Amino acid sequence: MDPKVLARYNSVEGADSYRAEYETKLHRKLSHKLERKLFQKLFARTKKIGSLVDIPCGRGRLREIFLENAERVVEGDWSFHMLEGNRRDYGGDGRTPYFRASALHLPLADRSFDCVASIRLNHHIDDVEEREQHVRELLRVADRYVIFTFFSFHSLKNLWRRARRPFNGKRPKRTLSLRRVRELGEENGFRLLMAPTLSKLGSGHRFALLERVENS
Repeated sequence: MDPKVLARYNSVEGADSYRAEYETKLHRKLSHKLERKLFQKLFARTKKIGSLVDIPCGRGRLREIFLENAERVVEGDWSFHMLEGNRRDYGGDGRTPYFRASALHLPLADRSFDCVASIRLNHHIDDVEEREQHVRELLRVADRYVIFTFFSFHSLKNLWRRARRPFNGKRPKRTLSLRRVRELGEENGFRLLMAPTLSKLGSGHRFALLERVENS
């Protein structure tokens, strides 16, 4: 990732700005509302989960959603200031322990959590091999389910971006294809159950739910 982006993410200003965006900006509020509906669909498939790790947890935006659907939730992030703000806002209730880590190299044992969730990270990773490594690492730690988001290569938003690039010079989106996500799952003993879009027209994000195949 761009060092400037990382520095911003791991700063007091960046952490506070991230939280403020979802509290004040209309499009962020709408996005969060759509996400909540998608999580209802995903957790309807998994039923109640025993343990879930959320990485990156940011400022705890999805904390309550995960606590509603898992008996135990652990939150992790690479940014000291995201974790500090999260603990300051929510840590007093003692319901979620915290740890610092990169989602590409989790300090967790194989199959150590029933579910691993990683929301809105993959599309920030510049290198496609590292985007795939991110998915593999989630699958390694998950005993039953993985929930993660990715920006779809075949989304209308990405296709439109690619069509306009010769004229505006904007960088391509950092994407994965649905086919490749399915392949990565199968290579690691998982099947893709569903991958609904956040919005077919307004967003290229998909929310993938993968389940470990029995005896894999």
